[in-house]
This record gives sequence, C-alpha cells and structure tokens, in this order.
Amino acid sequence: LVVVYSASAFWSELKFQNPAYLLRSHLFKVLIGMVLIFVVAKFDYHKYEKYAFHLVVISAFLLLVAIGQRVIIKGAARWIHLGIFSFEPSEIARIAILFFTAAYLAQNAEKLHDYRNLTTPIVATAVIAGLIVLQPNFSTALMILAVVGVMFLAGGVRKTHFAALLGVALAIGAVVLVFESYRVHRIEMWMNHGAGNYQVRQSIIGFGNGGIFGVGPGNSRQRNLFLPESYGDFIYSIIGEEYGLWGSVLVLLMFLFIAFRGTAIAKRAPDRFGYLLATGITSAICFYAFVNAGVAIGLFPTTGLPMPFVSYGGTAMIINSFAVGILLNVSKQVPDLQEIQAVPVQPKQSKKLKVRSSEPVVGRIYS
Repeated sequence: LVVVYSASAFWSELKFQNPAYLLRSHLFKVLIGMVLIFVVAKFDYHKYEKYAFHLVVISAFLLLVAIGQRVIIKGAARWIHLGIFSFEPSEIARIAILFFTAAYLAQNAEKLHDYRNLTTPIVATAVIAGLIVLQPNFSTALMILAVVGVMFLAGGVRKTHFAALLGVALAIGAVVLVFESYRVHRIEMWMNHGAGNYQVRQSIIGFGNGGIFGVGPGNSRQRNLFLPESYGDFIYSIIGEEYGLWGSVLVLLMFLFIAFRGTAIAKRAPDRFGYLLATGITSAICFYAFVNAGVAIGLFPTTGLPMPFVSYGGTAMIINSFAVGILLNVSKQVPDLQEIQAVPVQPKQSKKLKVRSSEPVVGRIYS
C-alpha cells in the first residue's frame, strides 16, 4: 500500500486533484482480497474440482464478450465494463484453466502415458490462450502456457510427449509473435539492450537513483511522470529507487518464500488434485513476480504483466487472493506429523499412479 501510494500520488494529484485517490481504490481492493483469502481458505478445495470445466466455459465466454465489446484501453480489448466497475476476464481465465488442468490430470493419472489422452487439456488451454492473444494479450497467454506446462510435468506426462508439445508451442508462438509488428519491435528493442525503449530506460534510471539504500519512501523522482505505469507494471522500479538494492532483494525473497512454502504444501497435499492445484498456483504467482522484476531491470522484453500483490490493479489482486485462499485450504488438509507416523507410507510407485483424483492418501509425499 505504501509503495502504491508513493508511485501513484503525483499522477493522482494531476488527474483527480487528490494524491490519495488511487490509494483509496487500491485499499478497497486489498481489503476485499484479505476477506476473500479468509473465506476461501475455509472451503474444501475438492468442491472446485466438480466445476472446473464449467469455469473454463464461462471464462471463454467472458473473453469473447471482452473482445466483442471492443473497449480499447492501451491498445487492447482486455476489459469488460459493467457500469461503475470493470474487470479483466483473462485473470479469471488463467485460474479457471489451472483448475481444469489439475482436475483432468488428477482424474486421468493412469492414462497419461498415452498422448491421445492429453487432447482435452491441450485443446482447452489452446482455446483460452488463443482468445487472450486476440485481445491482444500475448504475454498473459504465454504465462498460461508456462503454468500448464509445469502442471503437465508435475502430473506425470511423459517427458518425450512434453518435449514434443513444447516444440509445437514454440513454433506456434513464434508465428503469433511475428504476426504483429509491435511484438517484433519489442523484441528488437530488448535485444538492443533497451535502446529506444523509454519505459525500460527510465526504469533502470530509477534503480540507479536508489543505489543500495534508496532515496526513501515518497522521494522517487521517476514517479513524477518520467516512468509510465510506475504504480502498475513498473512498480518494482519504484521499490528499487525508494528502498534501494536491499528493498528490491527483500521483495524477491518474499516471493522465493512463497515458492518454497507452496512447493512444500504441494508435496504434502492429501491427493493428486491438491498437489497439482498447489503446484499451479505457486508457479503462477512466482512466474508473474519474477518476470515482472526481470522486465523492470531489462532482463526480459516488456510484457505488461503486473507484480502479484504489489502492482495496482483490482482483478489481479482479487484472483491472486482467491488462489492464495485455495493454497491455504490445501495446506490446512495436509496430514500432521502424528498422522504420517501412524499410517505407513505407501511405497513410491512407477509412472502410473493408481490414485483417484480426490482420494486422500495420508502420508504420501509427492515429488
């Protein structure tokens, strides 16, 4: 909240004559997110498995509505406007496809050795990613493919099949990439080390201003309209400027902690659905965070992806909070040490796991 206020105060003053305008909006969304985490953590995550396919269908419909409305903001039709509020359906779609992939892989664990049984999740992912590309939102589509890829590997898909799918995805991605000239331009600017990329150059200047210890909260110069999206996609640069190297590293360490805890929860999940769900949620949050940070320092091309729980934005905040609530519920159902010691651990099986999707397996540690 402090960083969002600092990054947005100057622009809010110019636009709304109130430096705290965006802060109040963001605070309201953060409060909704906190309540959502608490509420969702109370509900058994197995209940979502039944409705995974329905969520994908609804998400696809919402994406079509967004494309059909043609409300263009920053060059893309990514939003659905409903009177006093709006939301980004691609954020809903990425959590929906995560649910569906986890449910399908869990329910078909014994059949994944046959590549033909991967058709359903591949088609579902391709439809969602394709609709998101049409907005256009190429970077979000790539992140969805990356998370689904991790879930495929975690779910037991053969490495040869995964390699073939990866090759096809890269080939299609390359074609989609060169189809729009602005995407090619972004890659060219990135390969030229940011030459001509105003946002990245200003972002790096912000890190340079901050040095090791930073210029202090509220003292950023780059927020004064020098750095576009200073409270959104490039908020990590404001952190680096105001809190210095130590602040930047601390933020990344927090996401590393999320990665560590999420992985631990996944490995001790009571069933395959929980294992895959926790794996997907953890991957999604951490991928977004590290790609966002990489863009801010010029390590990756400009993507437009926010930093989870840090960047200003309502839909992303609410969806990420919902995901964390689910992760906490999976953690809540992890068997404690006494249960694990009381029930003999089943020997690790071969590639074919004979476990039903939601059948609790006390003491199993997934790897």
